[in-house]
Amino acid sequence: MMARERKLVNKVQMTDRKHNITQQFLQEYDIQSAEDIQDVLNEI
Repeated sequence: MMARERKLVNKVQMTDRKHNITQQFLQEYDIQSAEDIQDVLNEI
């Protein structure tokens, strides 16, 4: 079996403010999957 090549990813620095906003978002909308995220984004 052949190993897959890794794709380069542009990583963004997570500031405390961004981290807090993300955590609040995940808690408020009870995000468990990518589908949950899509549902929330369709609502807003």
